[in-house]
Amino acid sequence: MARVGWWSRGGIRPEVLETLDIDDAHGDPHRTDIGARLLRTALTALFPADTLPPPYVLQPLPANWRDDSTTERRIKDRMELVECTGGKFFVERLRYRWTSGTPLPSRRGILTFRPVSRDEEAIDLLARILPGTLDAYSRADVARSSAGDYARLQYHDELLGYPSPREWWRIGVGPDGEPIGLVVPAQSPNGFVIAYLGVIDGHRGQGFVNDLLAEGTHLLAAQGAERITADTDLGNQPMARAFERAGYENFAGRIDMRWD
Repeated sequence: MARVGWWSRGGIRPEVLETLDIDDAHGDPHRTDIGARLLRTALTALFPADTLPPPYVLQPLPANWRDDSTTERRIKDRMELVECTGGKFFVERLRYRWTSGTPLPSRRGILTFRPVSRDEEAIDLLARILPGTLDAYSRADVARSSAGDYARLQYHDELLGYPSPREWWRIGVGPDGEPIGLVVPAQSPNGFVIAYLGVIDGHRGQGFVNDLLAEGTHLLAAQGAERITADTDLGNQPMARAFERAGYENFAGRIDMRWD
């Protein structure tokens, strides 16, 4: 009648609640209560009282999931189930993809690009991009520590985790020689991705995000990518519009919920 399942990359500690199923087919009016009882029991068994469970990631969602009442009800049932156990909505994210056959985004030629030369240069750039970010996870993590600390963690624990070479990364440089932003084209176990894209605070609103995204897309296409994916928050509309201008299609989404 219900099942839950956590996922990890091979460690013994669960990293994300990935499976949360209840019996949608028969319309049992008690289905969310049943699911909540199972989830509450599993949370108690797996996580000590002083340990926060990992987030619940509800994916993949259809791009326009609110347009279908059956799909919307299924998603809201699962969100209600998590809320019954103390979880809260955290962020909705949009998934984009560029596919071969789509024209490559145009380059304005305003920025020049160069690779990252050393660790501290990348960490400094990340820290300078964080102020004013619209990314929910980045904002929450900075609030718990600092931009510098989170930038270091983001660099070592996230970006360096991709198996593709750091030589692919590109710093966008303005006409005055000053860095403007960073794009991290990468390859994950599931394919080619724009792993990171950001403009330094103070340079936003001038179209530089388009230049960085175009450079990253061209680089991956030159590596043979036939499909490139990228994610951004629903609330980060400037980034979402940049993907759409570059020929990326919003093909799916996801909702993250957390126990805080």
